[in-house]
Amino acid sequence: MNAFTQLHMESIGGPYANGATSDPSSFYCKSSLGQYKKQIIETRAIMFQKHAMQMISGDASNRAEARRQAVLKRVTREFWTNFVVRGEETEMLHHLQSKLREEFGQDLQFFYPPGDVQMTILHDTDEGPKPVEPHVHAAIVNRAWQLAREVVASHMM
Repeated sequence: MNAFTQLHMESIGGPYANGATSDPSSFYCKSSLGQYKKQIIETRAIMFQKHAMQMISGDASNRAEARRQAVLKRVTREFWTNFVVRGEETEMLHHLQSKLREEFGQDLQFFYPPGDVQMTILHDTDEGPKPVEPHVHAAIVNRAWQLAREVVASHMM
């Protein structure tokens, strides 16, 4: 044990002050663990008080709505994945396709070219299917997402 450690041990007292052990790190470890335990207890108390205040002030309803929105987003994303990526056919997807057909006046085909991560939207032309223009692509994707969200929300309780 070096002189500084010995002096420090003597100044704080305790079982290690007399140099009974040659490993002062065990004292520091116990001290650190004690401080950590106090911090955890304080953190739990603060979290409990914050939760209690939210319940009293009515913020719990906001939290419930936030959870509902998170579930809505997650289910919509799954619905969107089934629609665009997997191309699965369901009644909800037929409804979404018919709404898009009504709004954009044509059948639209959503697909991912092999090896590409960018979705392509095709529309029928006289020369065959062609990709839509970038600004139309963005409008279609935004509207399709809104419609998918509305469909999912209408089926959620």
